[in-house]
Amino acid sequence: MDELRIITDSCCDLTPELERELNAERSIPFFLNVGSETFVDDETLVMSDFMAKMKACTGKMGSACPSPEKWKDAFIRAGGGFAVTISSKLSAMYQTAKLGLEMAKDEVSGLIGHVFDSKSAVCGEVLTAMKVRQFSRSESRFEDVVHKVENFIEEMKTFILLEDVSNLVKNGRMSRIKGTIVQVLGIKPVLQNKDGEIDTYARLRGSSNIAGKFLESIAQYKRKTKGQDLVISHCNNPTLAEEVRAKAQEMFDFGRILVLETYGLSSLYSCDKGVVLSY
Repeated sequence: MDELRIITDSCCDLTPELERELNAERSIPFFLNVGSETFVDDETLVMSDFMAKMKACTGKMGSACPSPEKWKDAFIRAGGGFAVTISSKLSAMYQTAKLGLEMAKDEVSGLIGHVFDSKSAVCGEVLTAMKVRQFSRSESRFEDVVHKVENFIEEMKTFILLEDVSNLVKNGRMSRIKGTIVQVLGIKPVLQNKDGEIDTYARLRGSSNIAGKFLESIAQYKRKTKGQDLVISHCNNPTLAEEVRAKAQEMFDFGRILVLETYGLSSLYSCDKGVVLSY
């Protein structure tokens, strides 16, 4: 099972180093719509320009999936394998990937593959990919890998700390009035994944010990952390991400903590200065 490749969409914050480590590829790009402009979320996207466009945009923003042929070609090129997508309740990418896999199976006899709905996004997809590789190395049967990863996804938690909610307003996920109130009062919303959807978890006030307050979300769930992985993604906020990493080392006993930068769609979700964690 270890030789099977992992294919992800572009909301997964895989670095080139992680791609090599996990035998994975972040190869299926979203199309990002910012006002009247459309960007491709791949290696050609210049993040500084994209962030500036998002800030300047006064219209709507959103994303769109590529055709299933993109997934079909990726599965055929990889000789099968595992796919990890953003939550099916946030995008049609999961269904698109499943259709692409079936098209690949029709074209290549004996090809095996599975599409995982991460029920998350951003670093939640990275953590799912890490678990796919971990179980691929420890299990000899394809079905056992699928079963263990699916069970992990049900347990995984993802939290998003927002410094800026303007993208949520532009996406229509938050009213303009509520967005203005949040900004004026200095409230930092904490969102969580809940059965694949984004739900409000808490509202933090002030600027002191934000990292510690954010990490209380982990303590509240009282899940085992010893030896487990924690993945942190940030959108243009390395200082806070590093504070969260250092505080997590103090408060918990994670085996590995990764700090990553968000790409295009991840930045659209987490907004400027946002920090996301999954464990």
